[in-house]
Amino acid sequence: DPDHIHEELELENLDFSSYNLDWLARVPRWRDYYVSHDQTPHYAYMKNVIKAVQWLRKRNTGVNKIRWILKSPQHMEQLLPLHRTFPDATLAINHRDPAQVITSILTMLAYGDRLRRYDVDIDGLKAYWIDRVKRLLTACVRDRDSLPGNQVIDVLFSEFMSDDVAMVARIYEVAGIGMPHSAREDLQRYMQANPRGKYGQIIYDLEGDFGVSSAQLRQEFSFYTDRFPVLS
Repeated sequence: DPDHIHEELELENLDFSSYNLDWLARVPRWRDYYVSHDQTPHYAYMKNVIKAVQWLRKRNTGVNKIRWILKSPQHMEQLLPLHRTFPDATLAINHRDPAQVITSILTMLAYGDRLRRYDVDIDGLKAYWIDRVKRLLTACVRDRDSLPGNQVIDVLFSEFMSDDVAMVARIYEVAGIGMPHSAREDLQRYMQANPRGKYGQIIYDLEGDFGVSSAQLRQEFSFYTDRFPVLS
């Protein structure tokens, strides 16, 4: 609903775009329509909506936000439209083991399908999303080096998890933002108070639940792991 926007890509729904519908239903015809179009005009629409939100915020609160922070995995397959729309942006691209990504996606969506479908189509679910993630990462590998090197940082998930605050500091540095000592302390306190697994953990079993081995997936995605060392 309008009061619960999770990622900025949902603003593109108003312009009949984004891959958001992929997550809500099994819609291959929508996927094919979406990927067949240059997304630059839809990113421009999203930017205008955010500008309107900023204007409303300033009018209602007197606060004028001067820096936007956007976040969506969709951008990995739309790096060029993203850069054309936000040419001065700093891009932090998060890279993770594709087998872990697909395990997380399939588990989450299978849980959801238990609520919204009469039957959970495991084979259809895994076929759709292995292909969907492959399309996304293929585009990322294709377009990554077309971006200005001084505006991009590749964030390996393993490095982020080993020292998250240090990685945030590196992103600040690339973005040309000074990180005050007080901000670093605030981050450290927050991370210490909210460790991973604080509220429990989901048990993931890619092979047991979906009949797919991690080794098989990593072989299939070697084009990506050869480019970004997410397995090291």
